[in-house]
Amino acid sequence: MDALSHAFMDAGGLRAFVAEGATVITHQINKPYYEKVWANPHTLVPDKLAQNPKKPKFETVADKKILTDGTHTIELYHLTDFGHNDGMLIAYLPKEKVLLEADGFNPPAQPAARPPATISPYTASLAANIQRLNLDVQRIIPVHYPADNRKVPVAELQTAVGKGT
Repeated sequence: MDALSHAFMDAGGLRAFVAEGATVITHQINKPYYEKVWANPHTLVPDKLAQNPKKPKFETVADKKILTDGTHTIELYHLTDFGHNDGMLIAYLPKEKVLLEADGFNPPAQPAARPPATISPYTASLAANIQRLNLDVQRIIPVHYPADNRKVPVAELQTAVGKGT
């Protein structure tokens, strides 16, 4: 998800997908970054892209993109006023009311009973974007946390921004 969500140094695994001819879906601002870094040689430890050089294929997102197979729908949205990365995307599954996000909300190992002493600006921005987009989120899947893979209800996000119980 990180690569889909935003251009960042931890998106190195995408090179193998590009070598296989996969299409990368990302925010339009990220495309030049990926084109530049994937054009650089990988000579110390040649990976799949170094062994099978291909020009990457992209589908870019401006504000919103809907992907569907006729049964399932995934909506991709650009986060505005999100300080971590200008090209950040989130994925929303409307039927399931699930939001997949990276770096906006990193819940603690145990659900918090009250807001933290300092509210993360990324978490506050994520909550504001969910409201701005009028998304009916019931569950959040944070890419990086929690390590135990527990289900994270949206109430935890609300608590993290001082709007929970």
